[in-house]
Amino acid sequence: MKAFQFEQNKILIPSYFAETDSELTSAVNNKELAAYRTSQNKGIIAFIDEDQSIISEKDLSNQFIIFQLSDKKEGAAVLESSEVEPSLEGSKEEPDVLVNLEMQSFHIGEDVKIDKKTRATMRINIGKDESSTNPYFETVFWSIAAGLDLYNKAKNKPVSPKDLKADFKEAFANRPIEIPGGLAKMTFEVVKHQEPKWWQRIFNFFKSGTGQVFTSTIGFPAITTSAISLVDELLNKLDKSDPEILFKSRPLRLALSQKAKNDYTSGNERVKIGALSPGFCVLARGKDFLKLINADAYYYPTYGKLVPEKVNNADLVSGNYNDPFKNVTYAIFRIGMKTTKLDPTFNYGNSDF
Repeated sequence: MKAFQFEQNKILIPSYFAETDSELTSAVNNKELAAYRTSQNKGIIAFIDEDQSIISEKDLSNQFIIFQLSDKKEGAAVLESSEVEPSLEGSKEEPDVLVNLEMQSFHIGEDVKIDKKTRATMRINIGKDESSTNPYFETVFWSIAAGLDLYNKAKNKPVSPKDLKADFKEAFANRPIEIPGGLAKMTFEVVKHQEPKWWQRIFNFFKSGTGQVFTSTIGFPAITTSAISLVDELLNKLDKSDPEILFKSRPLRLALSQKAKNDYTSGNERVKIGALSPGFCVLARGKDFLKLINADAYYYPTYGKLVPEKVNNADLVSGNYNDPFKNVTYAIFRIGMKTTKLDPTFNYGNSDF
């Protein structure tokens, strides 16, 4: 099986059900199915494939799931995307969405073996979902390839989560990601491996006497799926470097505005779709789903970590606390969004053609 392979039609649909029936309850009680009660028993979240079947918990295990950090102190701290209501409205005048992504930290679980030669390669694709109501733009994706140096040689230990960060806007020459119609499709994959000889030539890590960059990124704006396949072929040269898949992704469909959500569902509450709002989100594996939705957590940017409530600063600095996330591998992203109207026409000066 290839480590990197973009199968855009193999959709994963996280679905939140506020009201449950006997079939959903049966799925929750079946330990082999990926269906779970939410925190405070407010409903059930089931993970459904393109055939409208609940996938197995085994299949969900290394699949990435996207969560939104709540901006309120009351209620659940971490929301799975299908529980999120978009904060951007969207309109006929501004139906499209511009997105900026910043990876604030990447936390490697303590159960993942890291030595001096350990590296990782990350790949993110995000673009217009083919179900978008915007007819003027082809379905293309903004693709990011990132190299992560997971070992701090100066400190002789695995790198700190806060040191694995990247502003992906820079990888796209400060251009925002364009999502026509505000309906996005996103994939996220991370593979841990030893460093092949060609890897440093692709990902440039700048080092100095006072510091070291642990993340290097390359951006490919607005490329087709055939072009993504070429990127995949390059990254799949990791096959001889003892690769271990940390995340293996199916695409997630995400509404970035209320208009995009309403356009897709036609207001039907039985049609399920994930959503995102500007702010902070967590990308983690399905195997850690319950740890995250049941956690009353805060994010500390200074340390790049999720921390349980009621942990004081002294214990946080010393690490003298029970950390439910110590074996959880997760990435923290900051997402900026704004509505806009993309113009598909070209205007060459003032001439009329």
